[in-house]
Amino acid sequence: MVAAASDYFKTQYGFQKARKSHIMRCQQRSDTTDCSLRIFFILQSGDRRAFSISRPALEILLKKMAVPIRFLEILANNNGCYQAYTQFNESGAESFHIFVKLPSSFLNSAIYFRYDILNESTVCLLFGNQIHEVKSALEQMFLPSFRRSASPMQIMDIVVSEYVWWMEPRRQRLDVLVREMEAKTGMSGHIFHESLRAAANELGDLLKDLHVCEGNLAFLERTVQFQVGWIEWLQAQHIGLNQLRFGTDKIINIPHVQRPIEEGVASSLSLGASLSRESLEQVRTLRNRIRIQLSVVANLIVQNDSRTNISIADASKRIAFETRRDSDAMKTIAALTMVFLPATFVATLFGMVFFTVESGPGSGFRVNSLWWVYLAVTIPLTMLTVGVWRGWLGMVRRSRIQDEEIVGLKEKAH
Repeated sequence: MVAAASDYFKTQYGFQKARKSHIMRCQQRSDTTDCSLRIFFILQSGDRRAFSISRPALEILLKKMAVPIRFLEILANNNGCYQAYTQFNESGAESFHIFVKLPSSFLNSAIYFRYDILNESTVCLLFGNQIHEVKSALEQMFLPSFRRSASPMQIMDIVVSEYVWWMEPRRQRLDVLVREMEAKTGMSGHIFHESLRAAANELGDLLKDLHVCEGNLAFLERTVQFQVGWIEWLQAQHIGLNQLRFGTDKIINIPHVQRPIEEGVASSLSLGASLSRESLEQVRTLRNRIRIQLSVVANLIVQNDSRTNISIADASKRIAFETRRDSDAMKTIAALTMVFLPATFVATLFGMVFFTVESGPGSGFRVNSLWWVYLAVTIPLTMLTVGVWRGWLGMVRRSRIQDEEIVGLKEKAH
């Protein structure tokens, strides 16, 4: 099974930037070599439809490896899925197939695995943007010095182990980010470092950061949740493949030499499932902590708004009191003015040069013949003053209306 594995690792990784002719040469080599293990690595970019080789070359590769063409649909599916089926011929089970598409840009990978039961050969295609680590781990496992490896499911076990450990740093970074958010709010059961309470004017930005963090945690929770289901499903497929290979579902019928290897694969998958379940609980805990911080920040914003509204209300109350006091003063002034206005008018009128009061012989009240000059000057000036005042009021009113229209147009534009 492993005899030609090292030779294939020397050529198969060349498919990252291979052309059609290179693929054909590699495939012709595999046709003339007794190769029981063939593993292909193909880089897949973030848009899920761009590969390191052209689509026609990829279709040729899938055809030469007898991979169903519908596997291309799985590559473009970002929702995450896994499926297994067994092909039968007239004599019984012929081959066992596994399709896996891991969700999200975290694990933008897809896996096709086929084990031919009759000739005990394995074909595996690995697509993704994080396949370098998997390649290194598989090379170490299937180098000639590790020829004791005889379980085809060891490939899937190594892929699982690499992706489980690859996801852990993502969770740890979000864990640190959650702790930083808790330090900014100052509301947590445990603060790992100095609490740096955010100022009132920073709460809005903090609320946005919390929403972004919650979105990332939701994304990670979906990925880890899929990972848990996928690994538990692989455990069942491992048992099913052993049933096909050894003709029974009882572990005691597995050959003695093979039994430790199969038990090791089962234990490793069980460990991966346990680690993934624990990671899922941790992610859910982080998400709950973020939700608590969201509630805390929202309450702090409401409290600050309430304090601001109270301050505005107090200021408005003081302004209203001062306005009322000024109004009372103006009423007093107006009342005094009304009292003294008639006397002031009379005194001013009779103090003009147009009116004279003489005492002594021939005394009396005399009116100058030019008294009409007073009226001729006073009435036009009064009318001019009133006209200027009304014109100024109209100009102010039109300016205010124009400003309101400009503000309304700006609001509609936004």
